[in-house]
Amino acid sequence: MNASLISIFSFLLGTVVGSFLNVLIVRLPHGKSLCDPKRSCCPQCQRLIPWWENIPVLSWIFLRGRCAGCHGKISIQYPLVELSAGFLFWLCFYFFPWPMATVYALFVSLLLVATVIDLQHWIIPDQITLGGIIAGVAASALVPELMGTTSRGMAALLSAGTAVAGYGLLWGILELGKLVFGKKRTLFTDPLVLRMSGLEKPLLHLGEDQIELEELLLRSSDQIVAYANWIEVAGQRFINQHFYLSHQGLRIDEHAWALEKIIPFHAEITEVTLPREAMGFGDVKFLGCIGAFLGWKGVLAALFGGSILGSVGALFLLLITRGRVGRSIPFGPALAAAAALWLFRSAIGIMHILN
Repeated sequence: MNASLISIFSFLLGTVVGSFLNVLIVRLPHGKSLCDPKRSCCPQCQRLIPWWENIPVLSWIFLRGRCAGCHGKISIQYPLVELSAGFLFWLCFYFFPWPMATVYALFVSLLLVATVIDLQHWIIPDQITLGGIIAGVAASALVPELMGTTSRGMAALLSAGTAVAGYGLLWGILELGKLVFGKKRTLFTDPLVLRMSGLEKPLLHLGEDQIELEELLLRSSDQIVAYANWIEVAGQRFINQHFYLSHQGLRIDEHAWALEKIIPFHAEITEVTLPREAMGFGDVKFLGCIGAFLGWKGVLAALFGGSILGSVGALFLLLITRGRVGRSIPFGPALAAAAALWLFRSAIGIMHILN
């Protein structure tokens, strides 16, 4: 098969795989089954989509980005993910022999899914990270050239060892970040009134300051802890109590309410502790996944390159939004971008592409 046919085939294969990646992106963060429903459906009307309306990229164009049933808007995410997967698959099969290209196509698929989910939800599911580590070790055993050796056993050991090393390296940085940044605990000489408003996007008011709740609770494990002289919630009043506010809702002693049930919420607080972790634990596992596929050089390139790309990206967003972007950006996409650049470093030279 000549180079042109391989390029066309690999790109088309990538777009088809990209269609499945969209299913992962939509369902994994919500814990939904990948098999139920078996076919893609409209997120608005739940209508099952027939195959002729599910052709990668083309169907979205012909339908003008709308469902044929309810005419609800279909996110541009779908064709963008499909085109991205097609381009990444083309790079894999253009620059690597087919056994390695097949493995790297799986790897870039994981990077793509992790990037979109982390941008949308601030999480990277274990199915991607831990599943990726297992897949990377297995792939290295089957294609030992990934680890620069001809021994299957040695390749598997190197892959597993690098995954553990990458995991441990970023875990150490995370723990150091906790020591440096920790959680911001503030005591108030004069009590401040804290209240919350807004159902769709809860807004936290602390004295004269206000901030969207999602800006403080970036991950599902984050919570705000405060001590209040009094708390008024759901028609009840509590005196001299700690309360815990998270994505799951509000907890006071043995009482608990879902987030949508506590608005309006008022409290007079004398102490508050806000989460300030440097990064999420999913990033730690994600670097282990990168190590399982790329080895120790790829781990270092992803870590240091990701730090640079993340810093540049944060600065760019701050400049174009004039500081309104929020206090943090997810680190997973920067890790993924740096890992992809390391993988395709031979493709960066334009002259090499032209030749």
